[in-house]
Amino acid sequence: MPPLREVQAAFARGVLDPALAGRIAGAIAGDGTAPERRLAIYRNNTLASLRVVLERAFPATRRLLGPERFARVALAFIRSAPPDRPQLVAYGAGFAGFLERLAEAAALTHLPDVARLEWAREEAYYAADASPLAAAAVAEIPIERYPELRFRLHPTLRLVRSAGPVYTLWQAARAGSANGPLVETPDRGPEQVLVLRPEMTVVTRPIGAADLVLLEALGAGLALTEAAARAQAVDPEFDLQGALALHLAGGTFAACG
Repeated sequence: MPPLREVQAAFARGVLDPALAGRIAGAIAGDGTAPERRLAIYRNNTLASLRVVLERAFPATRRLLGPERFARVALAFIRSAPPDRPQLVAYGAGFAGFLERLAEAAALTHLPDVARLEWAREEAYYAADASPLAAAAVAEIPIERYPELRFRLHPTLRLVRSAGPVYTLWQAARAGSANGPLVETPDRGPEQVLVLRPEMTVVTRPIGAADLVLLEALGAGLALTEAAARAQAVDPEFDLQGALALHLAGGTFAACG
């Protein structure tokens, strides 16, 4: 009899790949049902459960692909990248990257970005809670200190950058039929998306390219003056005051100093 660790590893491989089931069948105790049959039942339950996890995390991606294609893609992903921790809410982090390498999804150019947006929403939902920075707290800071202020982003904040209309596609998929794929990409340019959960609900909204650069710079620890300069290099007309007011009202920041 091989060591327990080897038996467990072989069992895990046999659950995902029917071709490997014969290698573990001898280690499965019989109870009137053939070992291969018992393993097949376990395999079907495992694959179905993980597919449901992906369906719930990526509903818009599923609609863009269509239910049947999504099921095939999900199965391929599960077999290539099974869970590596006993935490199902963390499963699916690599799905967008998997779609980039998959020929079946190639017809929908920006599908991986939609999946990234959906995973950003999952991460935001389960991220650590924090009280948003209040605008009144910033108003108490002397104006002369503003140029050197450093803002700490809210821990639930996620930013999604896309070369295509990721927000438009995501919205269209959410409004579309669950029984058929959306095959046409809206004729729009690059879009950036902010995802945030300042309280109980995940907020998803498009933002400008300069605004995204501002938040990335602040998230990297840069002072407000330098972060604003980077944003204005992208868009000379960028309204810093208006952007900060909107972010303070929406809970984008957790602290500043």
